Amino acid sequence: MKDVLNRIDCTFIPVKNLTDSIDWYVNKLGCKFIWQDGDYAALNVNMSQEGQGNVVSGHAMITLVQTEDVVPMTFTYQQTSHAMINFYTSDIEHTHATLSANGVQVSEVKDRGGIHTMEFTDLNGHLMGVCHF
Repeated sequence: MKDVLNRIDCTFIPVKNLTDSIDWYVNKLGCKFIWQDGDYAALNVNMSQEGQGNVVSGHAMITLVQTEDVVPMTFTYQQTSHAMINFYTSDIEHTHATLSANGVQVSEVKDRGGIHTMEFTDLNGHLMGVCHF
């Protein structure tokens, strides 16, 4: 049977100001700007590998969407705010130090039995996670 879906193409992230948010994701997180069309802008999370054009197979793309109604993305799990998006890093200590040095609000790195995690908050108040295993 042929696959119905092949991969997640991108994650849409609502933002208040597209220009400011592009700048934040590029300069704070190191994302690569790919394209903008009106109120949409695509960013590649990691461009360290070769791919077809601007898309790296198996790597995350995010699309920022400017909207007036931005509600920070999070949900509650066991009475604690939980990230809706989780990024992977090969070096969580480096990621933590870099984001912190870039002025990003970050949590402490936690060891969850071989999986190390941390959270950060973006320019629009979205809680996001990072893991390493």
